[in-house]
Amino acid sequence: MDAPSKQGSESGPLEGGAKRGPLPWSQIFSFGLVGMVGFLVNAGIVEALARPIGPGWAQLLAFPVAASVTWWLNRRYTFGASGDSWHREWMRYIASNLMGWLANNGAYFLMILFYPFAYHHPAFAVAIGSLAGMVFNFMFSKRFVFGQS
Repeated sequence: MDAPSKQGSESGPLEGGAKRGPLPWSQIFSFGLVGMVGFLVNAGIVEALARPIGPGWAQLLAFPVAASVTWWLNRRYTFGASGDSWHREWMRYIASNLMGWLANNGAYFLMILFYPFAYHHPAFAVAIGSLAGMVFNFMFSKRFVFGQS
């Protein structure tokens, strides 16, 4: 039986041990699954709100909700809690993923501005943005939020 992880830690089924956390490929796989859930949350909100308020405003409202969902899932299943208070960890998550956010939303807005298909089907633009931001988000989350090198 594994020793419990650090106090306040919530670990998930992919955890590889109390001290070292998941193996890198397991983390990447888990991070990808969490990202897919985040995509579904983001795209669902965007699709629901795009017609009444426009796809730009829809994304501005959807993205923080999706980011909060992915923070919680990554905390629970991918990396485990950092041991810091949840609100400080969440703030670090949001701050450290700024590059991913810029890549994600930059790609999204470029798609809806220059490609009519993406404007009329904003979930496609969300997918492109999600892929652009994923690499940045994984690196910064792993290192600066959850304290793993």
